[in-house]
Amino acid sequence: MTERILLLNLTRMGDLIQSTPLIAGLRKKYPRARIDMMVAGDFAEFSKRIPGVDNIFVFNLRQFNRDERKWNWVEVYRYLESRLNEIVGQEYQLLFNLSHSKLSALMVSYLGIPDVRGFGCHETGDRKTDHPWMQYFGVEPFNRGLNTFNLVDIFTRSGDVVPEGRVEVLCRAEDTAQIEKKWKEARSGNDGPLIGIQAGSSLQGRRWPAKSFARLADLLVKKLDARIVLFGVNSESALAEEITGEMAFKDRALNLCGKTDIPELIAWVKKCDYLVTNDTGTMHIAAAVGTTIVGLFFAHANPWETGPYGSGHLVCQARIDCAPCSYGVQCNNTVCVEKAAPEHFAALMERRHHSGAWQMVPEISGLDEVDFFVTGFDEDGLYSLNSLIPRPITVQDIFRRAYRKMWLDSLGNGDPERKPFPVPISIPIPNVSLAECETEFIAGTQGQLNEKLAAFRELATLGERGLEVSKALTDILAKPSLNAMAIKNLGREMEGVDERINFLGMTQAEAKPVADMFCKRKENLSGEDLTQMARATGTYYRKLNEECLGMIENVSRYTVEIFETRPDLMSTGFSRSCKVAAPGR
Repeated sequence: MTERILLLNLTRMGDLIQSTPLIAGLRKKYPRARIDMMVAGDFAEFSKRIPGVDNIFVFNLRQFNRDERKWNWVEVYRYLESRLNEIVGQEYQLLFNLSHSKLSALMVSYLGIPDVRGFGCHETGDRKTDHPWMQYFGVEPFNRGLNTFNLVDIFTRSGDVVPEGRVEVLCRAEDTAQIEKKWKEARSGNDGPLIGIQAGSSLQGRRWPAKSFARLADLLVKKLDARIVLFGVNSESALAEEITGEMAFKDRALNLCGKTDIPELIAWVKKCDYLVTNDTGTMHIAAAVGTTIVGLFFAHANPWETGPYGSGHLVCQARIDCAPCSYGVQCNNTVCVEKAAPEHFAALMERRHHSGAWQMVPEISGLDEVDFFVTGFDEDGLYSLNSLIPRPITVQDIFRRAYRKMWLDSLGNGDPERKPFPVPISIPIPNVSLAECETEFIAGTQGQLNEKLAAFRELATLGERGLEVSKALTDILAKPSLNAMAIKNLGREMEGVDERINFLGMTQAEAKPVADMFCKRKENLSGEDLTQMARATGTYYRKLNEECLGMIENVSRYTVEIFETRPDLMSTGFSRSCKVAAPGR
């Protein structure tokens, strides 16, 4: 019986907000459970606005970076030990680690909670990741181009729950009362919308230029008689001043950078009709309180991962081959921020304000290097992005769609009773020839698809062979007298299979997610029981086989559907743009 649940979330404000549907789902699933949360000191005050949490444990790790004195590792350990010892005796049955960090894994290991979802450690200190969706959470950052799941979808499925409604943040009556006077002053003298701007972000490379924000603000004042409110922390005050300094209508802008606490910020964002923002915590606050968002996703920011969770928001992303940046990449020429112009957003927001819906406008017609998406949900209740600009379907689009269905079949859709992917190991690997389609393929596409599917066929074969080796090893280990030479030979063959799986994952981008998941599962192997380890390894090979067969089936089916119904939509190449920018790195 689950009576006490702990969430470890030591990252950003946005991640805290994106965990609220998980908390709501757990509250519904375990109505009598106590749900507590571990948060970083920077967000201690904000965490009080997360609904459904009973107790909060604050870890002030930032002190070891900020203080002028030199800290040694012993002092850091003693601090962590003292804070964790307050939690150890609480007898939690279930823990969610919503972070990728090694420190969080060590903390999880120290707590010794029996059921852990997310990054943890074996008794030897090696990493492990329990629950299939949290395993996916671990490999997704290395396969961003093929991911179509929002963090909310991943977090909730790790709790075997399906999100209901949007993310949540508490906005109390006293918060609104606190800003009432300034809000009335901001709205006085005009009937147009109140539009918030969050120009800063945690990473400077993600930011749209200040002059672009200023130009957009002036256009919105002209077109919609808007009043502008600038949000941000104190360190972003200079950026806000640069924006107002560039504006022609300075008197229509209210600069609140560094002048609001958390309750006031939430109340102000709720009062806004729109929020124009980079990928920030303020954006997720807007999603939580129902404010319509115009989200700018540049550099490392990816709208599939961290886009505003809700329907009817507009998000923008550069449509160039290097977008989004891979994690760890520091770009010294972020050309992506130049692809969307203030005039594009002004036209879209004007149409949205008068019609009540985001619609195609002439100003964005024919743009090759920028995408505008409207957020929503599909038939499975999953977050989705729908393009305003009609685009040809690319090979990568087909693989994204195929992966979306395959992962739901393989990992489950929040229902613990859902059956696994229904493909038995004995089914022969299909050798689909896409040339058999009645509709003639556009030059280049057929060869690309067949080449990429060949990697999945080989991986499926490797999975089948690996299962056979695992079964043979299990049979030998079950005998009274062990055949050491046979065990050694089977071990070498298994190593060869694994090396080939890794090679295909490293060299075939479309096959990398399934190869990475296989490796992530194998990280969970531990202990000295060879029979148990051989059986577990066999299940990992089986899953690899099933997932590759599923991908072959999905890609083949979707491709046939496209060419039979809309051959005009098929792209002639793999690149997302015919004009590929080449930024410096």
